[in-house]
This record gives sequence, structure tokens and C-alpha cells, in this order.
Amino acid sequence: SSEVQEIEEIVSTRGDSPTRVAPLTSAKDPPPYGAQHRQDALWEEVGGNEALPPGWHQFEVGGSKTQYQDDNLIMSSWNRHLPGVRLGRSYFVNHNTQSTSWKKPVPDRPVGSLTPECIIEGHSEYIWGLACVGTGCNMMSASEDGSIRQWIRDGEPVGEPWKSDGGAVMSLAVSPDQTKVVSGSVDGRLRLWNVKEGSVVGDPWEGHSARVRSLDWSPNARETASGSQDGTIRRWNPNTGRQIAPPTETGHRGVNTVKYSPRGDKFASCGYERVIR
Repeated sequence: SSEVQEIEEIVSTRGDSPTRVAPLTSAKDPPPYGAQHRQDALWEEVGGNEALPPGWHQFEVGGSKTQYQDDNLIMSSWNRHLPGVRLGRSYFVNHNTQSTSWKKPVPDRPVGSLTPECIIEGHSEYIWGLACVGTGCNMMSASEDGSIRQWIRDGEPVGEPWKSDGGAVMSLAVSPDQTKVVSGSVDGRLRLWNVKEGSVVGDPWEGHSARVRSLDWSPNARETASGSQDGTIRRWNPNTGRQIAPPTETGHRGVNTVKYSPRGDKFASCGYERVIR
């Protein structure tokens, strides 16, 4: 290797040939837990027959000289380690069990943290939107791959993916009666889907000039609201696919989320400016 060649060049003027040797290792335990352990990781100096740290190699030259070399730093030294270089290895402290180990412990999960029931896979690109369907907590997902998928709780797919002709599906929302889904795509158009059939109802709803990032149904299901990268919120009649009011200029550079109030007489929005309107 290049490292061995380098050492051979170093020692060629001395008339000796380097012989790589395996440094002795020690199976001794790290220092015991004590009151001085206020950190999670500490350093144990190499001494005696301790193992060299990763990247270091030891060579014998001429039977009486020792060569050390660090592959990472491309440094070498005769008979002793390089000045200022501390050879050793880290050991780890577990304050819960009051013990030490050469191996890094797996952190304990915080009390009250959630553990996934399952991990669901199937989309081939980013997933931009999720919604629950029905009392059994079935799920629907909208993806950059241009599809909408439905899943049961244990992660099994329901039927075939719904393919949108508008490119990436950026958002979706399920109607209050769980029979319809409205989706927003990167082409700036909305589409209404029949949940049972898995098919588009009517023509796409047109109005936005940029991708549709957020959707919501009013509590009475009489209208839907869409928030777009174009900075507007638009209100739609889901029965006709037509807008029921002029677009709302939000002042956001892009509307990331829009949500109706419980009474359906107001909605809130947020964008890239870190403010809610």
C-alpha cells in the first residue's frame, strides 16, 4: 500500500526493512464508574499493551526500533508516538446503571414517547399529505409520485393506487361524510375523487397559478378551501367545482396550510413568513 511504501522510503536510508506487527490488545474493562464521571463519554489513554486506536499501525524496524503511523493524518514517529498526539480510545458512561463500557449505549426512549405500530411503504417519492378515513383509522396518502393510496391500519394497501394526471399530488382532504376526497396537484388544479370507486368525479377545478399546498372542507361540507403557492386561498363549491368567491390574497408568499374554524365562518392560514393569519 502507499502507507507501507512511505515507511519503506523513510527507513531505506537506515538500511532496515519495516515489518508490520499487530499491536497487543487488552481485554481489560474501562475504568469503573465513579463520582468523577460527569460526562457521557470519556477518554482512556493507551498504556502498556492497550490496543492502538483506529487508523494507527505499528511496525518493527531492525528488531529494535518501533515505527508508528496514522493513516488518517499521514504522520509517523520513531520509538514513541508523535508529540501532542494522545493515543487511546473512548469509553462511555451510563448514569442510569452507573456503569462504563467500550460500546456506545443505545439511548433510552424518553418517558411518554410514541412507538410506531407499523411502518408503511409503497410510494416511490415524497409523501406530501395524509388523511384518516373512517372510524377504523384507515389512511390516505398523497405523493410526489402522482398517486393517492389508501391503507388499512396495519399497513396493507386498499385497492390500486389512484393515479392523477396532474403530476405530483401535494395535498388532500377527506369530506366530513367520508365519501369524497379532494386533492391538489403541482399543476395548480384540484380534483374530486369518489372514495368507493377510486375515480375522479368530473373535470379538474381550475383557478390557481401554482401548486396547491393545502386543502380543507368546511364543517358542513358545502365548500372547500385551497391554499396555493401563488399566495391565494380559493373557496369552491364541491358539487360544481366552481369558485364561490373571489380569491383571497393572503399576503403569504405561499400558503402552506389553510383550516376552517369549527363553525365554518372563518379560516386560518400560514405560509413561509412564520406568521398565522
